[in-house]
This record gives sequence, structure tokens and C-alpha cells, in this order.
Amino acid sequence: MTIYMFHGYTSNANDHWFPWLENRVETELHRPFKKLNFPDSDHPVEQAWDQYCDANIDPADGMTLVGHSLGCIQVLHYLDQHDIHNVNVLLVSGFDEPIWTLPELDSFTEHPVDYSGILPKIRKVAVISAINDDSVPYPYTLTLARHLHAKFVLMPSGHHFTDTGKDKQLPIVFEELKQLIKKIRVLLACKYTAY
Repeated sequence: MTIYMFHGYTSNANDHWFPWLENRVETELHRPFKKLNFPDSDHPVEQAWDQYCDANIDPADGMTLVGHSLGCIQVLHYLDQHDIHNVNVLLVSGFDEPIWTLPELDSFTEHPVDYSGILPKIRKVAVISAINDDSVPYPYTLTLARHLHAKFVLMPSGHHFTDTGKDKQLPIVFEELKQLIKKIRVLLACKYTAY
């Protein structure tokens, strides 16, 4: 089952720790990993990003969605718009409401997320932030985690996990991703052995 990576604002598919994560997943977990490359991430438009997702993601039960920063709210939009279930979700430095540090992204959070529709679609979810994130202060990410009833991992450092020269690997993401996938594998194994 494919794992999809949603990058964030002013970013692209080959930025930061995304290629490293792709390599770890494909070589160690033997899962296909697709890095999305959203249009005009310097001036993102919600409708254009939604259309890009529809054209580049094959919706399927049991899939895994990984988001970073603005990509996190895009993951939630995707979940809201598609009839999929048992989805694994891993969100890094995300938010689900307007934030004072990035008012130019308010259009993505203009309409409150319908968690009543999203939560039943999620199998397992984890959310990661850093205590010294000055782009998306961690209380915003903690709020997101609470809305998702998610495991919340607060790192003692790391900022927005985009520090040039220090952002090429992010082991905590790989470790949490392994746990999410492991749990869904156990669920599926139990399901099939029961019959």
C-alpha cells in the first residue's frame, strides 16, 4: 500500500528530509513511497492543491498519508473529501486553524475541519512537533493532535524541521511511521486469520 508525502509551504517533493524518508521506507519497509509536488507552493491555492491530490493519489483503504506543515491541513482536506477507511496518518509541524506566524495561509483553514467525518476514517494517527518551532508554534500542533485524538510527540529541538543543513534526516518520523504501519499489518493479519 502506497505511502504519500505531502510537503508544505514554499517547499517541494525533494526538500528537507523527504527523499531520505522515501529511501528508508522503500529499502527497509518495502513500501512504495510517493512524494507529492504541489503547484506553486510559494503561493499555494487550496483548490489547486485539492485538484492535484485528486489527479495524483489513488484513494484506497489502508493507505498512509504523511504531512509536513501546510501539508498536514491538506492531508485533512483529502481525508474529508474521499471515502477511504483504515488510513494511517502522520503529521509533522502541522496546524488546523489560522496562525499568527503565517497569515498568508489562512485560506486553507478558513472553514473549520469536520472531524466528525474524518475521525472514523483514521486507523492510527501520530503528530510530531518541536518545542522551539517558530514557524508553527507547538501549541498549534498540540491542538491539532488533540482534535485527532492522536499520539503527540514533542521534540526538545528541531524548530520547523527545515533547518538548512540539519534537515536531511528526521529519524523520529521514520520510527513513528514504522509503528503506524506495524499496527495496521497486525490488524489485517488478525482479520484474515479469523476467517
